[in-house]
Amino acid sequence: MRLIESFVPNPDAVETHKIEITASRAVVYQTLWTADLGGSLVIKGLMTLRSLPQLVLHRGRRQHPQQKVTLHTLIEAGFGRLAEEPGREIVLGVAGRFWRLTGNILPFSQENFHGPVPPGLARAVWNFTVEEGSAGRTLLSTETRVVCRDTASRVKFRAYWLIVRPFSGLIRLSTLRAVRRACEGTPLHVSADTNRN
Repeated sequence: MRLIESFVPNPDAVETHKIEITASRAVVYQTLWTADLGGSLVIKGLMTLRSLPQLVLHRGRRQHPQQKVTLHTLIEAGFGRLAEEPGREIVLGVAGRFWRLTGNILPFSQENFHGPVPPGLARAVWNFTVEEGSAGRTLLSTETRVVCRDTASRVKFRAYWLIVRPFSGLIRLSTLRAVRRACEGTPLHVSADTNRN
């Protein structure tokens, strides 16, 4: 059983993507931690769009140039590390009211990921898994699962997800491609399997 399943066994939304990389599992897993996941123009553009409401509300605050985005910087920015099986899987988590323009993410706390989701909130978990692929390649996959506690939160989240889901998928595909480029520097086929419950 994958680690992600212990945090959100029955999600309200699921999105998965995968890619094959010509490199060993050990190299892919190490590169996953060090690759610049935010280096593509797609991710930079989407991150800028996502931060616009905050920029408008806090015009006096100075914005610093975007740094290299790695798993470590994502964890520092609010995606807490929930679990890890080194060399195989890492699970990150974030909780909040994702449908709000600002103040939508809670400070990370392990308590938000054990037991029922607190009322009015949503819980999101995001994993990366590394497995043996075909012909000596490694399969790198990512899955995002989201669960809401109550009907009101679920309705708000689904309206939000309807708009955000295509861009969320682009970010995840770009992330996988960034790891592939760092490992081998050549294009390979990428496949996506997206579901909503």
